[in-house]
Amino acid sequence: MSVPGTNVHERLRWLVPSALAWFVADQTTKAWLKRVLTPGLDLTALNGAILVTPVNNPGAFLSIGAGLDDHARGLVFTVGVALVLAALLAWSLRAKSLSRMELLGAGSFLGGGLGNLLDRLVQGGTVFDFLNLGIGSLRTGIFNVADVGLMVGVGLFVVGGLLGGRRI
Repeated sequence: MSVPGTNVHERLRWLVPSALAWFVADQTTKAWLKRVLTPGLDLTALNGAILVTPVNNPGAFLSIGAGLDDHARGLVFTVGVALVLAALLAWSLRAKSLSRMELLGAGSFLGGGLGNLLDRLVQGGTVFDFLNLGIGSLRTGIFNVADVGLMVGVGLFVVGGLLGGRRI
């Protein structure tokens, strides 16, 4: 499965903990908030800068694709995402060389992606989102910890590629 000269075990030592940390953080926060939140009641903190408002999102980031019919949405956001995550894992294990930061980024992306994929599989194609940040009318879309893992993963991967560092 690996390219000669790559160390799959060392790569997994960076990928797996990163993916697992984001996956567990995502699933733990979702389970806890589903248990403690009252439907229809939002929570605020820091004078409204943090808003916890639970929604089941049928789309992707910022509800992109929410208007697709159920079949198309299932293909794109379940089958398509599973294929992308599998391809990222395979590529992460086979690429000629990656930095540790790139591997942490790939792991973060995998963990976040798996968190949202699990939601879709057990919640009828939706993802549980709950966080909204902002000041006044300048606000983010509603997101979850898995989405943060995805974004952190992309950031780490890009920065790791630019900075280099020890290659594995």
